[in-house]
Amino acid sequence: MSARPGNGLFLQAGTSGGRGVRDYCAITSKLPETLVTVGSVVVNQQPASCAVSEDWLTSLRGLVSYTIPKFDVLVSSSFRSLPNVQPATNATFVASNGAALSANYNVTSEILQQQTGRPLAPGQAFQTINLLPLGHQYADRLNAIDFRAGKILKFGRTRTNIAIDLYNLFNSNTGTAFNQTYDPITNGATWLAPTTVLNPRFVRFNVTFDF
Repeated sequence: MSARPGNGLFLQAGTSGGRGVRDYCAITSKLPETLVTVGSVVVNQQPASCAVSEDWLTSLRGLVSYTIPKFDVLVSSSFRSLPNVQPATNATFVASNGAALSANYNVTSEILQQQTGRPLAPGQAFQTINLLPLGHQYADRLNAIDFRAGKILKFGRTRTNIAIDLYNLFNSNTGTAFNQTYDPITNGATWLAPTTVLNPRFVRFNVTFDF
């Protein structure tokens, strides 16, 4: 949606949302080995997750700009609130809204021997298992506001646009990547510890000269 109420004011807002739904149960019931196929969306060794209905995720974006009369100064701000997911790039992630968080537990041959009475396949040091159901746990949303103020100076046939940009105005430090390995020895003390966060607040000056 967009609107121009007049007096140099412009408003724009938009939203989008969706979720992925997929069902492999007819396949895994006959071929259970596909549950551990590397590169597949069912790589979590949880038979119940052969049917996955992800949570609904919604994105919000907004923009407002206003030209201050007499001074001919344009001020604008944009807002975005996005799900904290990485878009799936693997072609097998059909109908996915992005990768959810994981709790990857490395099962050694010794642990498997204690639990099932049999070791891992020869030569295999460990098997990684995701302890979380797919598509249901996501990190905090990414919220950020950017701001710009600019002034156009006219000298004869030339135009000079002087502007200042403020990115991540309120210096949000939401994590964007996390340690998703669950270590039972520490009871998951470092699980989901952020490894990267949003870029910090920063300022950029711009001068554009047209002639």
